[in-house]
Amino acid sequence: MNRTLIVFWKELREVLRDRRVLFSTIVSPLLMTPLLLWGVGMMIQQRQESAQRAVIPVAVIAPRGGAELLKALDEGGFAVRRVSEPAQAESMLRSRHARAVLVVDDRFDEHLHNESTAKVTVLYDPLNDSSREALSRLRALTDRLSAEWVQRRLARRFIAAEFTTPIAVVTQTIQTENPVGNLVLGIILPYVIVLSAFFGAVSPAFDLVAGEKERGTLETLLATPASRRQIVWGKFLSVTVVCMLAAIFAMLGMLLAFALPASSRVFMEQAGRFSISSSVLGILLLTLVPLTVFYAAVLTIISTFARNQKEAQTYLIPLSSLVVLPAVASIFVRTESALWVAAVPVLNSAVIIKQVLTGIVDAPLVLLSFSASCVVAVVSVHIATHLFEREKILLSS
Repeated sequence: MNRTLIVFWKELREVLRDRRVLFSTIVSPLLMTPLLLWGVGMMIQQRQESAQRAVIPVAVIAPRGGAELLKALDEGGFAVRRVSEPAQAESMLRSRHARAVLVVDDRFDEHLHNESTAKVTVLYDPLNDSSREALSRLRALTDRLSAEWVQRRLARRFIAAEFTTPIAVVTQTIQTENPVGNLVLGIILPYVIVLSAFFGAVSPAFDLVAGEKERGTLETLLATPASRRQIVWGKFLSVTVVCMLAAIFAMLGMLLAFALPASSRVFMEQAGRFSISSSVLGILLLTLVPLTVFYAAVLTIISTFARNQKEAQTYLIPLSSLVVLPAVASIFVRTESALWVAAVPVLNSAVIIKQVLTGIVDAPLVLLSFSASCVVAVVSVHIATHLFEREKILLSS
């Protein structure tokens, strides 16, 4: 057997025996991620339901009239408390005995019935979530009342309701190969994959070289018949496999999380269901190859250059920003991106994943992205090999 494969198999077995790696790479994405999103989905759903059922206390200052508005408040889930002084109403708002204060104009009824604009001033606390929710409910109620009064005014003049809508826009979706829910998935999944592939391999990568330096076991490996190049390639391949596993299980964990009823009701309510075919899955895995090779090479470089794992962790802090920033940018980059995106490592892979999930295949962007990723990966592997062959760096402690 090739000595590179022997080193690779030996390092991979040691990595997979580490419970920390197994938990962060397999257990956490498949168990913790679905449970976390399920819990978030349940909390959001319960909050939405409780907010719809809640009776909102409001203070109302209505010196004259406003009976129809007060009746609508009572029927719309508001507990109305009439007060006469603005200072008392504001005090109730500050002490949170009322979530909002409505000040009804003195001539409210006169303006309303004379086809003018009846004014209502709403006081709310911008630092109180309950007060902001009350404002939202009040706006919905007043919008509904306004629409009803528009209909009444039109009926008095024998004008059809269509008079207020000269142009009606009717939307109609076209038949697409992928469900619309893939759009939501295309925003979140690339971000999760590119981060999980990197951070999932940090611990084993730092342990394979910097850890062996620290433990003093690297010299024993160098005394074997395997050459330096074969050793570094064996370690590099094992880190690549861990990167790939971390990305795959992160993707499976997210798909499982979005398939759960509680989370799907919250995250996919507006977009609909999602679907991933075997061909799409194959393209996603192919996209991960240059990305994971690049990650593995960079982590191997840091692990080789550092004298111990603690020093390697200090180098990780600035490096992680170079991964996190493109990952965050992938959320906001459109699928129809300019070709310059292909030259940005990490971001180009994330954009391809987003395109594949939404059924878009931009051939020039894909080819340039793969080429750029492969070039960066090859250069990174070459640097890691060069560092591994230098005695001063390899045997430093």
